Order: sequence, then C-alpha cells, then structure tokens
Amino acid sequence: MKFGIFYEWPNPELRDWQRLFEEGLEQIEYAEEMGFEFVLVAEHHFSNYGNTPAPLLECLAIAQRTKRIKIATAVLVLPLWDPLRLAEEVAVLDNLTGGRFICGVGRGYQPHELERFGVSVEESRGRFSECLDVLLKAWSEDTSFTYEGEFIKIERETVVWPKPLQKPHPPLWVAGTSEDTFQLAAQHGMAPLTSGLTGPGLVRDATTSFLRARREAGLPVDSWELGAQTFNLVTDRDEDALDSVRQARWQNRAGRALTRRAVTDGRADASPYEGEPDDSAFWETLCYGSPERVRGKYQALSDAGATFASAWMMAGAMEHEKIMQSIRLMGEEVIPALRDARPAPSFLDEVGAGRAAADGRAGPTGPSG
Repeated sequence: MKFGIFYEWPNPELRDWQRLFEEGLEQIEYAEEMGFEFVLVAEHHFSNYGNTPAPLLECLAIAQRTKRIKIATAVLVLPLWDPLRLAEEVAVLDNLTGGRFICGVGRGYQPHELERFGVSVEESRGRFSECLDVLLKAWSEDTSFTYEGEFIKIERETVVWPKPLQKPHPPLWVAGTSEDTFQLAAQHGMAPLTSGLTGPGLVRDATTSFLRARREAGLPVDSWELGAQTFNLVTDRDEDALDSVRQARWQNRAGRALTRRAVTDGRADASPYEGEPDDSAFWETLCYGSPERVRGKYQALSDAGATFASAWMMAGAMEHEKIMQSIRLMGEEVIPALRDARPAPSFLDEVGAGRAAADGRAGPTGPSG
C-alpha cells in the first residue's frame, strides 16, 4: 500500500493565506522525506472550506520545493475549465515537473462552486465527459482536430503544443463512487479515487464494481489501482488525538454547507446537520490515534481493495505542529509496516471477480507513474 498527503488548504479562521500555504509546503517537503509517495491538491472556490482556486499553480510551487514526490490533482473539476487551455497547462506542468504529475479529474459536486461559474449540477456530467474527450485528443494527436459536443465546440482546426512529457499523457485518476465512474475508469485506464471516510465497506463495494468493469472491458483483474480518501492524524496515544476530532468535524460540516448553499461572505456554515454521526461513530471513521490504531485502519482499507491511500491531515484549523508530528509517525511507524499490504489471496473470489494471479495473490500495483 502506498500513501499520499492531501491538501485543499481549509481556512476556517481566514488566516493569512500565504502563511497557510507555506505551512503546507513545509509539511509536503517533510512528507517526501518520510516516505510519502505523492501529494494531492484539490480544487475549491469561493469559500473558506478550501482555499485552492489555482491547483496547477500550487502544484508547480510544490514541484519547485521537492525532488521525488509525485504531484497529483484531486481533483481538477473539469466542467469549470476550458479544455484546450487546460490541456496546454497540464502539458506544461508535466514538463516543468519532470514527469512527476498525476492528473486527477472529477465533475464536482458542490452547487456553491459550480453555479458561480455558470454550471449546473445537472449538466456537470455531460461537461465533464466532453472536456475529458478533448483533453485526450489534445494530448495524443499531432494533427489538428475539431470537436462538436453539446457543451464544447471547437470549430477551427486546432493542435495543442507542447505535449506532456509522459506519453501519451500523465497518469489519470478519477474521483467518484458511482458505477459510471468505475466504467469510465476501466475504459480509459484510470485509477479511481473513492471515499474511505466511512470505513472499508464502501471501499470494498467500489473495488467490486471497478473489477467488474475491468473484466467487462477485457482488462486483467489480478492487478488494479484504487485509492481511498481518509482523514488522518497520528499521535503517540489514541487519547492525544481526541481534541483534534473537532477539526475533521468542521471540515465535514463545511463541505455539507457548500452542498446546501449555506455560505455567507465566503464563510461556510459548519453547524451540526440532521443525521450527523455522534462522537463515537465519527471517531470510528477517522484514521486518528496511535500508530497501532492507524495501521489497523489502513490494513482494513487494503483488505477491502485499496492500493493507495490519501491522508487528509490539514482539516479545519489543524495545527502545523500536529501535522508535522503525524507525518513523522506515519513515516516511522505506519508506512513501513504497510508497504507490502495487499488483499488476501481469496479476495478476487470473494468479490466475484474471478481467480487471482497464478502465484495465488491479488496484485494491486499502487499509484502509476
């Protein structure tokens, strides 16, 4: 199992953004030193839920401060982008990072953000699909093309230069939990990034759906890539993490505020919501606590089919020092212990995907690139 660290720079207290971003860069530099394989950068607009309105610029800043770590978007919200401009910028970024870029994409889900760009939730799926079509053409074709879609029209013959450094394009990840997402991932050789925020059950369901889609697409099912998003904070003892649960709680509530458009002057209404899990149930969803507890949480996600995990440490107003300690403990006591974690030999049969590889083991491969 491989690990990445996730950023959307939440800002509940509206701190100075430059200092907040710098703290993230310091954490990412340390994460690279401590054995994290990749860093993921989200895209969010117009609220303190997440101050990441320019993810490609932020990725370039990360590249300038690091040497080895892969740099991924999680995700670029395709319905908000002009596809030709995005194709150019991703190609330039891939070249400037020396081929360290992973292009994670999604269609978005928060009306507060989509609507301010003139995009409805209902049309976001169609816009996403057309934008992805154009990106793949732009990166792979050396001759000019046109495009006629419902939302995107390229009437003049166009070719995009430069091409990405990685051929035919950077590795693609796609965020989502729907059957359509897993079908898309199988068709285009993408790795799904799904939610591990409610535990291994959803991850197992996602893996089952994804492997079924791979089999239907004629792809092998004895190796795959699938990621799980997780709230993460490692402390010396379980009880040392209890006070920090409120930061993850703020992040969860603020995200729901964007969905119900409960944002005033860019400040998300992070109040309790109907059906919210109580403290005990919420604690069980978190990869928080001692190294032993956190190892067990990630082992369960691996057993459910996840080949890599995204560690969301900067949640709410989480203190810089606590994140740095968590990165150290992950690097010293969690990541090494789970480096060879993989589903049991019987996993493929259990999820109805057929026999495992000839050596009797399922063979997830981790992040590509």
